[in-house]
Amino acid sequence: MDPVVEVPVVQVPNKQRHFLAVFFLSFMWGAFGIDRFYLGKVWTGILKLITFGGLGFWTVIDFILIVSGAMRDKQGNEMLDYDKYKKFANRTILFFALGLGLIILVSGISLILSFSQFVQGGGLEKIINGGDQTNSINQLINSAQNY
Repeated sequence: MDPVVEVPVVQVPNKQRHFLAVFFLSFMWGAFGIDRFYLGKVWTGILKLITFGGLGFWTVIDFILIVSGAMRDKQGNEMLDYDKYKKFANRTILFFALGLGLIILVSGISLILSFSQFVQGGGLEKIINGGDQTNSINQLINSAQNY
């Protein structure tokens, strides 16, 4: 009988990606595929980069997968500390959406008010005809010709 030779087993450390890193990379740079590169999915990261996140659709889908905890890295590992930080991620999205909505609302109201003042002030006709300045110049010319 041959003697049994024991071969030492080298364990590869589990390289789980942290949820907050994936969340913020996807939130800030998801359209460029940075989140995919971080997860080890290089080819889909390149494809996402070339298509600008599938014109936004792929970016949104990946972001939803990340926030829901369904996104895995290349080796199939779950994201580290997902349960600990999912509430934080949801609040971050809520505050960002409320802030963006407020900015859009204020911008829209100011645009409407500016446009209504422009229309009430004579609008394009005033600009095309030269407004009050042209009329006053014409009056000066006419009064000078009368002398």
